[in-house]
Amino acid sequence: MYKVLFTGCTFNEVKILELLKQAGLAIIPASSDLTESELKEALQDCDAVIVNGNEYYTSDVLSNCPKLKVIQFFGIGYEKCVEVETANKYRKIISNTPKVNSYSVAEFALGLIFALNQKILQYDQETRTGIWEEKTFFDLKNKTVGIVGMGNIGTHFANIVYNAFHTNILFCDIVDKADQEKAFNTKATSLNNLLKESDIVSLHVPLNNDTQNMINEEKLSLMKKDAYLINTARAEVVDANALFLALKNNKIAGCAFDGFYKEPVDLNSNEAKLLTLPIGKFVLTPHTGYNATDAIGRMEKMCIENLLHIFNNQECKGIVNKYFSNEL
Repeated sequence: MYKVLFTGCTFNEVKILELLKQAGLAIIPASSDLTESELKEALQDCDAVIVNGNEYYTSDVLSNCPKLKVIQFFGIGYEKCVEVETANKYRKIISNTPKVNSYSVAEFALGLIFALNQKILQYDQETRTGIWEEKTFFDLKNKTVGIVGMGNIGTHFANIVYNAFHTNILFCDIVDKADQEKAFNTKATSLNNLLKESDIVSLHVPLNNDTQNMINEEKLSLMKKDAYLINTARAEVVDANALFLALKNNKIAGCAFDGFYKEPVDLNSNEAKLLTLPIGKFVLTPHTGYNATDAIGRMEKMCIENLLHIFNNQECKGIVNKYFSNEL
């Protein structure tokens, strides 16, 4: 029997926990806000952890839980809880749940477009205070949507806006995407050209040394003044100060983020000045685009499959630190 700590546990039925125990996994539910000392204590007798909380796995934590073998992230962005180099040092396998919530994030990106373009947040706030004022917006039909990063999420997003709204698709990616070019009747282009030509720019890239602050003052200056920027990738892909000035000075029409530079938001941080902009100019949601009930079920299933594959020395496609893949 393998013991698995599950922070922010989403299993809430006794029968599910019993079925997992029969499969060889004893799930131990834990809160999502464990302190470092609480985390170290909770992990002492655990073979794995499913991370759905706010904890971070430092060298101090990992060096004090010798039995722990697997850090299974509940979602994709494992970077928020552990560094690969640290995990490698203490021989801990990191795994995540790639692709299972991609469609949910793509739909959420569309929702952010509607929130900005259709002025939904402003309407709600104003009508509650007695203001009854109509504002203009544009139809998505025949507009140009620029997609930065045509991976799983970007491709789902393109499918939605291309087929449902008959938009023109532009995209850029570091990998050849011949299938997507054919599917969306387009050609890959440069980031600069995409920013110049798009009415909506949607970011779907991982955060790394090449993408951090890739949308900076220079890039924002290329965008149309009536264009919107959608970011369901990491906040750090966009330079916060440059974005604030672009929005404040009406260089672009608006921006929406799912997730922020520090989560939860530190209202005393420099980045938090984005939240002082008028309602609807900058829309922020709490890193929740993946959180569709359908996607949660798929993530639960893949987390369990990953752990069973790893513990049974079977191939596991969810492993992040490929350093360990050959050991299974």
